[in-house]
Amino acid sequence: MFNTHGFILSLPLFSPNSTLANVACREVQRPLAKIEVQAGGRLTIAGLITSIILSGFLFATGTQFLTIPSNGLELSTGSSTVHKNSINPASMSANKSGLFMDVSHGSWLADSKISSLLMLFPGDNAHFGLNLKYVEIDDLELRGVTPTDEPIAAYGANGFALGAVGSWDMLGMKIGAALRWVRIDLYTENSNGFSVDIGLIKQLNSKIKLGAAILNMGKMSILKSEKPKLPIRALASASYMLSTREFSNEFTLGGEFSTLVNGMILHTSNETNWHNLTLRQSSKLSREVVEISVGAGFRFGIYNLNYGILIGSQGLGIPQMLDLTIYFP
Repeated sequence: MFNTHGFILSLPLFSPNSTLANVACREVQRPLAKIEVQAGGRLTIAGLITSIILSGFLFATGTQFLTIPSNGLELSTGSSTVHKNSINPASMSANKSGLFMDVSHGSWLADSKISSLLMLFPGDNAHFGLNLKYVEIDDLELRGVTPTDEPIAAYGANGFALGAVGSWDMLGMKIGAALRWVRIDLYTENSNGFSVDIGLIKQLNSKIKLGAAILNMGKMSILKSEKPKLPIRALASASYMLSTREFSNEFTLGGEFSTLVNGMILHTSNETNWHNLTLRQSSKLSREVVEISVGAGFRFGIYNLNYGILIGSQGLGIPQMLDLTIYFP
């Protein structure tokens, strides 16, 4: 909540202890200084939009929506499993004989809603597909300093990404790339651009697998007087698999550098499979943020159901996602 020339801008923010919240507090000071007040004490829409967009503190609606997990598997395993979830374009693969489709829906911080769709088509030594991601939040309010029953204004915001993805088997590894059109809308303003992801996966032996990816390289169009910045991420991970006749267990350790966070982010995850049931747990640790996610998956025939939930969101909602994967014959 920010006081701007006698008005209160009431928004669902991050945890006060989170790195993104600290970044937001630093960045919001300069944009807020640009807000103008018209005669009669009304906040101009131009000033309001400039403040919101340039501050970048809405995790669900700025370009940062690209960093939100796209499905239950990705949420429950975290960014450590660069070698297997959809965060890495090299991990995209379909059955040799049929279409692969994943449909997901869930909620994130501040009650933002997330939906995604991934479709992959098989080839000889390659897989190609389409994916989309949509995030929206619709309860932003502008209020005066004097308490009132109704806000001065209410509006929504959203982020949308649509693109093509491909992966190839070459040089003894899997190599992938994705190209996306990205759009963010805040009230009456919008910005468009593109992002590029690249990644690779290397199976060293039957137990050890490596993965790496660079995400969200690209640019956005000018919105008001500045360009929104894409959240570039560089990730790498290594996993170790133990298996018996009844079950298997995979532990993964990963690291990440991001333009959103100062310093390195450490990711860990553990996944246990027993027959058709999978249990997952992951953690994310940085200098100022600790997150823990858990989830489960169940496979029945050509269907695979995955659920993930983020624990400890400190009253900012319950981030959780459910996705259904279909392996068409």
